[in-house]
Amino acid sequence: MNSKYFNITVKPTIPVATLAAGNITSGEVLFDWHGFDVPKGAARLIGVTVLYTGKNGVDYPPTDFELFWGTGHVNDADAPTGLGTAGGAVQAGNSLGYMRGKTYVDASNINDDSLIVGNVISVPDVSGGQSTAAASANNGLVLQGHPDSGTNIGYDKLYVAAVAHGTHNWGPSTMTIDTTVPSTSSPVITVADVSAKIALAPNDILRDEDNQLIGTVKKVDSPTQITLVDNSANTVAEDKLVYNTTPITLVLSFEK
Repeated sequence: MNSKYFNITVKPTIPVATLAAGNITSGEVLFDWHGFDVPKGAARLIGVTVLYTGKNGVDYPPTDFELFWGTGHVNDADAPTGLGTAGGAVQAGNSLGYMRGKTYVDASNINDDSLIVGNVISVPDVSGGQSTAAASANNGLVLQGHPDSGTNIGYDKLYVAAVAHGTHNWGPSTMTIDTTVPSTSSPVITVADVSAKIALAPNDILRDEDNQLIGTVKKVDSPTQITLVDNSANTVAEDKLVYNTTPITLVLSFEK
């Protein structure tokens, strides 16, 4: 039987309050459970690539973190019991009943500063010549969601959460709204103080400093203009700070 491969891109969100506070330190929740759909049935996780954006898009060196994989409740109406609020300690609530595995992300496997903006981290893979016990553990994980738990027919839902193993610093954003954004009337946003070409990318989810949803980036038109997938979700006043609440993107490779 021939193997089938597929990729899933997951963009977990980190709350504005956590990003504004600055650091997420070792042992704290990096992001809580985030659900994503996968084709129905069991699949082996064979690769994880992490796209890591620093504060305002700077080439900030990431540090280690650990990904935990889980399923929801049996009827999957709810996510697993929360690990805790991003930027806070792992809470006492027991998530073990929902966990199905873990993957350690070693930040030493970054792109060696060859990129000017952001970093790419590759999780070690035995087939790529790695032979450590950690690499072996990362390379043998089969995941399967509850049947028919996905958003659409033919899909199941899995969840991912992360705990920091070092300090991650996004700090307060300095990108601002340059012209007051009228809600629901336009997808075009004008920004200032930080180049959108550096700080943002398609599919980033933006909120203002008051945690109001702005929307999802469709394209970055210029250093000062972005176009959203839909019209702005809310009116945002001029000079309000803009936060990218999805600074970590996980590109997951599976084999069925």
